[in-house]
Amino acid sequence: MKKLTLLIVASVGVVGLLGLYNMVNSSVANAATTANSKLSQTINPGVLSTDIRDSTNSLVNNPTFAMGATTVSSSLGSGTGVFGDNDNRIYVENPGAADNGWTLTLNVVTPGTGVWSAGGGKQYKYNGTINEGRLTVNPSGGTVTPVIGAAAGITKGASTTFSGTSPVTLMSASATASKIWAGYITNTSLAQTIPAGQAAGTYVLPMVQTITAL
Repeated sequence: MKKLTLLIVASVGVVGLLGLYNMVNSSVANAATTANSKLSQTINPGVLSTDIRDSTNSLVNNPTFAMGATTVSSSLGSGTGVFGDNDNRIYVENPGAADNGWTLTLNVVTPGTGVWSAGGGKQYKYNGTINEGRLTVNPSGGTVTPVIGAAAGITKGASTTFSGTSPVTLMSASATASKIWAGYITNTSLAQTIPAGQAAGTYVLPMVQTITAL
């Protein structure tokens, strides 16, 4: 047996021996020079949100929109203003969170019971009769500016007078709108009737805007 083994080594050489070794060790024979793999990355939808931003896209804290000043009068008065300008943009961001659309509304912080108020208990209504005081919001003449996504499917709200506890729609997106969308509305007009004989003062009406997925 020993002589037979030596004869085999002499006849096949080192290469032959490696071939014989590979025949009985398939793991070596099938070794590859490449190996396949894949990477996985999950991107989750963000949060539907609204805020007020300036022209540099920075958040504006505690913004105030001043109505035009008026004078005490013995007859029914009125005041006008604008909700949202270039330094106070009414901003919406939908990072894939509302594929069926969304609605942006405006209301007072305490719907129905809120009032224009000044020091000394002076006040008047935002949702009363024309003589008690009522506020009309008209986004239809405003400007919607997309930052991400298209203008298609985005609709401005109609002129609406506050009544009861109901909010006013500023703008909305349908299911056909861009699923990833960000942008803002500016130049929504405001008109408020002021009761006859309303006392002088700086009156404030706290407001809140709300974004809701459809």
